[in-house]
Amino acid sequence: MKSLMKKVFAAAAAIATVFGLAATTVATANAADGATLTVSTADAKFVGKTVNAYKMFSATVGGEGANKAVSYTLTDTWKPFFMDSTASGLNGATDANVNDKANEYVSELAGDNLVAFATKASNWAQTQAKNITADKTATVSAGATNGNYTATFTGLDYGYYVVAVPGATLANTSGQYATLVSVDSTNVNANIKGSLPTVDKKVQVNGNGADTADAKIGDTLTFTLTSTIPDMSAYDTYTFNFKDTLSKGLTYGDITSVTVEGVDAPLVKDTDYTVTTTPAAAGNTLLTVGMTDFKNKQQTNAGKKITVTYTATLNENAVVGGAGNVNSATIQYSNDPSSTGTGESEPDKVRVFTYGFTVDKYTGDNYNDAATRLAGAEFTLTAKGDTSAIKFVQVNAGSATEDAVYRVAKAGETAGTTTTITTPANGKAVFQGLKNGEYTLTETKAPAGYNKLASAIGVKVNGSNDGTDTTNATVNITYNNDNNDTTYDQTASNGVIPVQNKSGAILPGTGGMGTIAFTVIGVLVIALGVAWTLKRKNA
Repeated sequence: MKSLMKKVFAAAAAIATVFGLAATTVATANAADGATLTVSTADAKFVGKTVNAYKMFSATVGGEGANKAVSYTLTDTWKPFFMDSTASGLNGATDANVNDKANEYVSELAGDNLVAFATKASNWAQTQAKNITADKTATVSAGATNGNYTATFTGLDYGYYVVAVPGATLANTSGQYATLVSVDSTNVNANIKGSLPTVDKKVQVNGNGADTADAKIGDTLTFTLTSTIPDMSAYDTYTFNFKDTLSKGLTYGDITSVTVEGVDAPLVKDTDYTVTTTPAAAGNTLLTVGMTDFKNKQQTNAGKKITVTYTATLNENAVVGGAGNVNSATIQYSNDPSSTGTGESEPDKVRVFTYGFTVDKYTGDNYNDAATRLAGAEFTLTAKGDTSAIKFVQVNAGSATEDAVYRVAKAGETAGTTTTITTPANGKAVFQGLKNGEYTLTETKAPAGYNKLASAIGVKVNGSNDGTDTTNATVNITYNNDNNDTTYDQTASNGVIPVQNKSGAILPGTGGMGTIAFTVIGVLVIALGVAWTLKRKNA
């Protein structure tokens, strides 16, 4: 069978240029074995993934430098691919001419046509029904060198290879799914092509997706999970599930929609997808939105976005400040056309923050640890501009050694709710579960023997929503002693607002013992005078 001879710089190098392979050639040996192919990527998602190399053409190398020439011969394994015009795009290939026609066909491909061919070849090689075995496999390294993770194939025969990562069913930023590389020297380098499924999770803030939000306990938030429909051509069936872990402080609500980009009608629950919730570790909840018959229903939409939208409510278990209340989402996807194996994407997190502050009720001229704390002061808290006081639930009544703790009541919660916050013997009452904003703190009752505050206190909660897995959110609580003032000129150290009460003074009166004494003496003098006068008349 005739082999089509091509100069490296006329054909193989041209293909390498189109695919950005940056093939590195060293002194060429005439031996057909022992070549090393190193493929690399800067994408850490590929760490630990298997990379397969399929030899489409074998190669014979002759000459060196400018005189180097490569002869390619189609392997028997790949003849069915080129003889199937639907699979390869080549027309008119028969068993008698397939080698020459395949050589000519591939050597003339360029640009988008070459990219499309690489995708077809990769999908065909990985299709279970074809029963193709990779000629070599390698694993992407855990560590990076100069920013790149690598997989190395050793002992390769010279040839023209399709290099693919099972499960990398999405195009990379260059629109490529797989690598085509001519191994025609002892050391060749290439880039891994394709991308693995990912999920982009957002919480909606004022109609826009964000990575963080702040809310008060009882607020219902909207979350979105967005991924890209993969190319499932190599698979008979395909698993594609959204998996979202809600922290203990978030209560799952409902799926409001599942939509595909460019498709007017939303997907239908229990027809196109299923929804399950199961308890997870540490009081978390696992939400799974599983696609039904995904390949048959969505292969035509490969490359389009698919978005799940759902609601959840911040509940009484919410973390106040700190690292926030975390949602972590992944995609579970098929990662091997020859089996039912699945992989899982890197998690994408969003955080919902809620905040609080403490009132410290004291009396005396100096605010310090030695100051006398006051129990029995009563307060209400109202969002600035609202007329109704916020409802709270008492978590801890407090004592001489413990703070009183009140958290915002959930929507519809009535049992045990109150708008009155009362200081305990240690004087400290904690307000929890507030979103960023301005509030009015009003003392409605002073402790017995003390004067009530003349005006309400303005409080501003300003959390930065910047907590992480290892750092707490930055929170700035400021306040003023005149609620009508828009300037918050005092800062609450560690979120504690000192509130002073002064004891009531005893006002002077005119009914004291001195007046009574003078009255008694006057009466006695008059009585003695009358008695003396009467005695003289009788004498």
